[in-house]
Amino acid sequence: MHPTSETEFPQSAGPEDLTPSQQRVVSHRDGPLLVLAGPGSGKTRVVTRRIAQLVASGVSPHNILAITFTNKAADEMARRVEELLPGSRVWVSTFHRFCARLLRRHAEFVGLKPNYTILDTSDQKTALKAIVRDLDIDAVLFSPARIGYEISNAKNDLIDAESFVRKYDESVADHRTAIVARVYPAYQKWLLDSNAVDFDDLLLHVATLLSENEELRSELSARYRYLLVDEYQDTNRAQYQIVAALGAAHGNVCVTGDPDQSIYGWRGARIENILRFERDFPATTTIRLEENFRSTKAILRSADRLISYNRQRKVKTLVTDNGEGEPVELLIYENEIREAEGIAEQICDAVERGDRDWSDFAVFMRVNALSRQLELALMRRRVPFQVAAGAAFYDRAEIKDVVAYLRLLYNPADRAAFLRVVNTPLRGLGETSRRRLVNWADRQGVTLLDAAARAGEIESLSKRAARGFAAFAETVSSLSLADAGSVEHLLAQALERTGYLRQWQGSSSEKDQERVANVQELLSAARQFDANYGEETSLEGFLEQTALISDTDALDTSRGKVTLMTLHAAKGLEYPVVFILGLEQGLIPHERATRDAGLRELEEERRLLFVGMTRAREELYLTQTEQRSFRGRTLRTIPSDFTPELECSVRRPGRSPSALPTWRPLPATADGTIDAARPLLTTAADLLNGTNAAAKLPIGFSVGSQVRHPRYGVGTVVDVGGFGHRRTVTVAFQADDRRETFVAAKSPLQPIGRPAP
Repeated sequence: MHPTSETEFPQSAGPEDLTPSQQRVVSHRDGPLLVLAGPGSGKTRVVTRRIAQLVASGVSPHNILAITFTNKAADEMARRVEELLPGSRVWVSTFHRFCARLLRRHAEFVGLKPNYTILDTSDQKTALKAIVRDLDIDAVLFSPARIGYEISNAKNDLIDAESFVRKYDESVADHRTAIVARVYPAYQKWLLDSNAVDFDDLLLHVATLLSENEELRSELSARYRYLLVDEYQDTNRAQYQIVAALGAAHGNVCVTGDPDQSIYGWRGARIENILRFERDFPATTTIRLEENFRSTKAILRSADRLISYNRQRKVKTLVTDNGEGEPVELLIYENEIREAEGIAEQICDAVERGDRDWSDFAVFMRVNALSRQLELALMRRRVPFQVAAGAAFYDRAEIKDVVAYLRLLYNPADRAAFLRVVNTPLRGLGETSRRRLVNWADRQGVTLLDAAARAGEIESLSKRAARGFAAFAETVSSLSLADAGSVEHLLAQALERTGYLRQWQGSSSEKDQERVANVQELLSAARQFDANYGEETSLEGFLEQTALISDTDALDTSRGKVTLMTLHAAKGLEYPVVFILGLEQGLIPHERATRDAGLRELEEERRLLFVGMTRAREELYLTQTEQRSFRGRTLRTIPSDFTPELECSVRRPGRSPSALPTWRPLPATADGTIDAARPLLTTAADLLNGTNAAAKLPIGFSVGSQVRHPRYGVGTVVDVGGFGHRRTVTVAFQADDRRETFVAAKSPLQPIGRPAP
């Protein structure tokens, strides 16, 4: 068994409680190092031991920088380092935290002041809505959210507003790109006027700084002579450039990651970064961590078989000394209601028997919308549960209001914060008055807070509105940062002088009382922040912490709750028992992936399922329905393309498992295509009805798959219809652009695999 104690670190290079591969990672000193770490391979443990070994060998903690992606992962790594090296103060950070701190010291280089604020996604949407309106763009045809997504992608690819406009001017672009080219520069000006950045700016500005400022690059490279980057497969182009700039001079860059767990391509992550690391750093030492300490053999065997069908990967094989465990099961239900009831019943039965606690269970889904029926089923049985990526604490309106007051105190130029709270609580300052104030401030070149203080000069405002704006400005200016003493005290002052809580005092409404309780909880968070950081406590640090929090940071990991979350949110977590909902076409894989001609997105969907499966320690259940109501429609389902790539048993709860066949994987040929010589049941209805026709159906009849016809030659499946023995397949053949539709059970088609990406 893998030992769990990590409180002491022997001074030798090869601690006895590490595997040989782990020892090699820990003892590696100088030069680039690529650690290909499979799921459950003790990656965090190894990274922290490596940090301790570097210090033991004479490296100053001051010269080590460890970067990961989530606050939870960074805090856990920092805790472990502190246990190994008490008081060493090695800097363990997320990319965004690191960039936020660095940018404050060099803000003037990008036109900002050090007291800039960080906009969250809702502030960003508010700004974009205003800009779209001011530019007279149809927000229905060109939604601000979609424009924001395009701008985010550009920033992740290191394309600033000026470059984007220039690129558009030099090329033939579609109308949507032309709209983005109008909004992007206006949005950046809005940010600059607000002395603010969004999340993507943190990376873009720092990447630009390191690229263009050789003196700063040399200074940081000399400071951080040993760079450790976790989850490297999730880096985008901006993060890649930051790592390359910091490590170029000394080459002591250690990256850990797993191409098989790269699941954030939709937000700019580039799997190529880890795949080409050895080319970027030719002297790289590559070490594979293939031993899994988390899951049973049955779970790993099924997950390993699934991911072997991907081509964009570095081959490794997961092994474990854990027991065989229960087989992975595919549970087939009539519909999503039966699915939810079945899962809830199974969870309750296990807890009532005393075999499990509520917190042992997690249910993953591709999209949050699938949780509705399950939440109802759990509530009916009084099962405690939590939903990650739901309405997180810092996303609640009352919390955002109070934090906006603090932001405005810290950065008086913050437009988003001003507009959020200038009429909260109500001060009779309507939208028309606010717009007139904004227009006047823009003409005068002053901040909105300054404009409010001078509201008496704005002729277009009524006297009542002018008095309201002036009173608001006076309230804000009365809150003295210098005399606050602590974030908690400053927050209490802000609540008192703005009268924010008075709007709900005396109300018997449960919702109003919940709002008050939430604000009081924010006071507790401020008190905890003050206690943790002592003399270093600052409003800047508190605002940075609240701005960079993620959905899973608020997860309660204590005993007592079943956890529901998306597959993306499950990254980095583990549970004894895992259910994964909706192994169906359109869900897993997502419908977007089936339209991806190059199959790049399909491979990412396969990696996403792989990540979800490898979160399970002891039991893993996949579910499928015969029909599902989703997005307002009830449709018969088509089993996922991934199903035949798994090793799992198939069961319909309530029917004897022995009466149903075991779903075995089909062997893959050397080039990754599927050998269709062995038949496989392909639909839930065929499986349950036991029809002979189903057993004769070869797999591979899914959109994007390649097939061969004895007369027409090779073609690509472009449409699939029907169900069971009436299932039809439409194929576009290469030879003469012919399209033919066949009844799958009677056709001579033979699958030959998927087209190469």
